[in-house]
Amino acid sequence: MKSSVRQVQVDAEHAGVRLDKFLQKQLPGVPFSVIQRIMRSGQVRVNGGRAKGNRRLEEGETVRIPPVRLEPKGEGKRVPQDAISRIGARIIYQDDWILAINKPAGMPVHGGSGHAWGAVDALQAYLRQQGVSEERAGEAELVHRLDKDTSGVLLFGLRPRAVRRLAESMRDNQLDKRYLALVKGAPEPKRGEVNQPLSKGKLQGGERMVVVEQGGQEARTRYMVKRQWSHDEIDASMVELQLLTGRTHQIRVHMAWLGHPLAGDYKYGEKGFNQQMKSLGWNRLFLHASRLTLRHPSHGHSVELHAPLDEPLSDWLKALDGKDRS
Repeated sequence: MKSSVRQVQVDAEHAGVRLDKFLQKQLPGVPFSVIQRIMRSGQVRVNGGRAKGNRRLEEGETVRIPPVRLEPKGEGKRVPQDAISRIGARIIYQDDWILAINKPAGMPVHGGSGHAWGAVDALQAYLRQQGVSEERAGEAELVHRLDKDTSGVLLFGLRPRAVRRLAESMRDNQLDKRYLALVKGAPEPKRGEVNQPLSKGKLQGGERMVVVEQGGQEARTRYMVKRQWSHDEIDASMVELQLLTGRTHQIRVHMAWLGHPLAGDYKYGEKGFNQQMKSLGWNRLFLHASRLTLRHPSHGHSVELHAPLDEPLSDWLKALDGKDRS
């Protein structure tokens, strides 16, 4: 069925929320791709004018929401029960304001692009099963994103004010995000910083890529070598990376530019290194969001979230250690 045109006034709770996130709450069951389309076509208006999805709404503004084909009740995104249970088992922190999971590799954060559901949908379904109201469960929103093939800490705000305050912290570089990656060889020096601008959407070999390019967006990544393996079968290192900016594919592009591409990176990596990793039993991206430190959106105290490596990663590293000693 179709809804009718609505004029929705932004209240204090939703002040500072992105327009696209606001629309997701107002249009439950509508795919995000449809929301993007109605924004691009100009059907969504803020105070009578066109607006982009990244616009932050202000209290008192009026949002025009056009008629949209809605899923019949109960026929929205169906998340498999095993995925819902899996999300619940991977919660590493939860209070009334925020929740964090250790996202598994291979799970997208949003549905769309060939995926019927994502981590957001699974978490909201889990909260509903725990007795959280439909409205409150629907307010659980991502604070940041991880690529589908990246595992580790994924943070959600459980109320609009939490999402807004954490988004402000991200803009002010107050979230400390650390990753672990297995890379080819070992950078020299063992500790350093890559400060190279990045541009999105460059067409290379028929594929859209992020590239290092003067005139692009500022992008800074700190790195530190944690472990090394060097023998006949492998020359690689485990590197801890700190994002000082948050650009698309920043770690992958910066490390490739540095000459130390990530293991299992079939977009920006090196074919020979990936084949070597595959022969040793590793055939996907080795990138894990290991730690996230933030100021709590309610009381302002520091909260440090840790996500341990999944067993497949840790077991494979133990096997590498065995080869290194042999």
